[in-house]
Amino acid sequence: MGNPAAWVLRVSFMLLGATIALNLAVAFLRPVLPWIVGGVVLVSCAWIAVAVVRWRRSRW
Repeated sequence: MGNPAAWVLRVSFMLLGATIALNLAVAFLRPVLPWIVGGVVLVSCAWIAVAVVRWRRSRW
């Protein structure tokens, strides 16, 4: 570990970069978020339907 001031400055810049990247990711994903949620809901409903059908057929 070298100079503590340089270490703090480096960590501060990393946190600033992470904050900016997270803000940009949220801003870019916000318009398509309903489509992503809808796709996840649709896939989960289909998976549950397949699981129920397989369970009902395997009882016999």
